[in-house]
Amino acid sequence: MSRIEGQEAQRTVTGLKTLVQGSLLSAASVFISMAALLVTSKLFTNALDQSQVGIFALLLVTSDFIIYASGMGLSSSMPKLVAEANPARRKEIIGSALAGQIPLLLLVGAVVLLAQQVIPVPDTQAETSAWAGVHSCLHFLPLLFIAGGLRDLILAMLAGLDRYAFRAGGIALASLAQVVLVYLFIWRGGGQLKTLTVVMALSYGIALILLWTGLGVHGKPRVRWRDYLKQVRFSFPLYLNQLMTFFNQRFDTMLVSALAGVTSAAIYEMMKKLPVLVNRVMNALLVPYLPHISQLLSVSDHAGAARVLHHAVGLSAFFGYGAVLLLTALQRPLILLLFNADYLADAAILGLLLTAASLALQSGLMAKMLIALGRNVPVPFVNMSTMLLTVGADIILIPYFGMVGAAAAVMAASGAGFFLLAAFTHRAGIPVKLWHCVKPMLFLLLSAAPLYYGSLGIVGRLLAPCLFVMLCLVFSVVTPRQLIAITSSIMPTVRKGSPCT
Repeated sequence: MSRIEGQEAQRTVTGLKTLVQGSLLSAASVFISMAALLVTSKLFTNALDQSQVGIFALLLVTSDFIIYASGMGLSSSMPKLVAEANPARRKEIIGSALAGQIPLLLLVGAVVLLAQQVIPVPDTQAETSAWAGVHSCLHFLPLLFIAGGLRDLILAMLAGLDRYAFRAGGIALASLAQVVLVYLFIWRGGGQLKTLTVVMALSYGIALILLWTGLGVHGKPRVRWRDYLKQVRFSFPLYLNQLMTFFNQRFDTMLVSALAGVTSAAIYEMMKKLPVLVNRVMNALLVPYLPHISQLLSVSDHAGAARVLHHAVGLSAFFGYGAVLLLTALQRPLILLLFNADYLADAAILGLLLTAASLALQSGLMAKMLIALGRNVPVPFVNMSTMLLTVGADIILIPYFGMVGAAAAVMAASGAGFFLLAAFTHRAGIPVKLWHCVKPMLFLLLSAAPLYYGSLGIVGRLLAPCLFVMLCLVFSVVTPRQLIAITSSIMPTVRKGSPCT
């Protein structure tokens, strides 16, 4: 091997190691965050009645919508913009984004406070009386979405700066603080809905402060309106994509509340916690993916970007569908552990929601590749299509099948969106093989048989994920060499390794 080839191979191994270590730090931080959310959910679902849990779920959905609506898509574009810029330019990009978003969020907060005074209180005797509870807590919403919006923006900036340790540490510490606060003020202190809302806002604020320190010298707001508007224009298709993503992933809770009642919405939203955990942890594994492929494409290495996509699709299907089968096999003890027996009656929706989360993860891979290629338009187009499909199917299915209909609608729409994005990626010049996408789905269906055959115990149900792992290894969805390479990249002391093949 020549010296140049040796240097190139070493750079490949180093790049893989950096990518995987960044992925694991991101995933670990989100796992801790979601584990904390599950613990807090256990606490407040046992401290509050299902009506209050449903109202709190609607408050969080409303807050998340405002975060998306006011975020201008910058949390999606910032990793790419920061990663591609030189060190001096990074300060300008980050500073101008902060200087633009802070007054925007404050303005939206003022509008919400005004709206609470102007909008009449909903009829508390009506079927949708949960919205009266939401109305009474509107003045707490700015605390949630101002801190939450800036937190998400800074998380994206830290990803572009490759500061994954700061991301992980800040999220982990804030998550632990959230558990402590909910335990003290809700579980032990007997606080109700409004106290819970304030506690969640406080935990968002702690996360914001910790993460902002990770920006260091880059974290000073710099008023550069031309730069800010340029970022917003670039991010506009991604902004539309984020809004469509919200409607795809969260709006169904509002529809369940409207069509099936607030108690059903509470159960449905709590059941979504595990799928959200899987989706966010797996998405966190992919945080370094966009900056990495952006760097490859910036030097016209389309072949390298295609290889990364190929490996990422296989690995995400392997881990994502494996998690679907494992968590569905253990759904009864998990529901009892995380919530209470009142939520067992609707456990059937868990597998559908987990599958939808895994499909959404794979869709994210294709979307990030299109973003890195500069093809921003197909992403919001696909999300708009899947949003319309989801909402339409929800309206048809929920009155007849309740929460099962809502979960089935989300799963079907997520699958359609994945294949549409794969087709657009293929047309953009990055080869995507249909069989490579379909094969793991077939193995998922085959492996799910033990979950629905007779009345097998937990040991029998665990055959499902074991069978799936075996099929994936035998038919090369993933290879032992890939898994060994990932394991080697985890270990900081490993000196030698080989790229995934």
